[in-house]
Amino acid sequence: MIPSKLTSYIFSVITFVICSSFLTTFQAKPAISAENIYFPVGSTKLRLSVKSLEVFAKEGRITREFEFFAKRLKPEKLERLRKLLLYKFNTTPVAVSQLMYSPIGEEYIRQYGAMIKTRTGKNGFYAIRSALVLAAADADGLTGLSFIRHFPTDIQISVKDFLELLDELSYIAG
Repeated sequence: MIPSKLTSYIFSVITFVICSSFLTTFQAKPAISAENIYFPVGSTKLRLSVKSLEVFAKEGRITREFEFFAKRLKPEKLERLRKLLLYKFNTTPVAVSQLMYSPIGEEYIRQYGAMIKTRTGKNGFYAIRSALVLAAADADGLTGLSFIRHFPTDIQISVKDFLELLDELSYIAG
């Protein structure tokens, strides 16, 4: 009996060492997420880093980069933006996923995808859906900021669409 226990123990140790080696060798790569938001204006695109937006949302501080955009918003719209970025939706990833895969949820996402586009200008349907589900599973919960952080590519949105979206969603954060 003792030799079989010893053999079993040695086999367990060897298996553990091999598995540990694989885990440290093949670590998960960090996910790609939005680093910038682009606002097309004529033939150029204005760029705003997500980091600068995050500083504004969390600290209320307007960075030099964000200053250009902040000066073009009325103070009440600026405050509304900050509230929307920080507002936490009380939901779960399962509930968000169920809604996003329902016919009505898909229709809403397609409509918003026409405004919130990928960096290349394509409808953001799939990016929005994945960002919402991932943000709902985030430790901080589903907020405007976590949604942007989980968007799988840089974001492109027209200034007009951005302002309309800000007005449309203003009821959320009151």
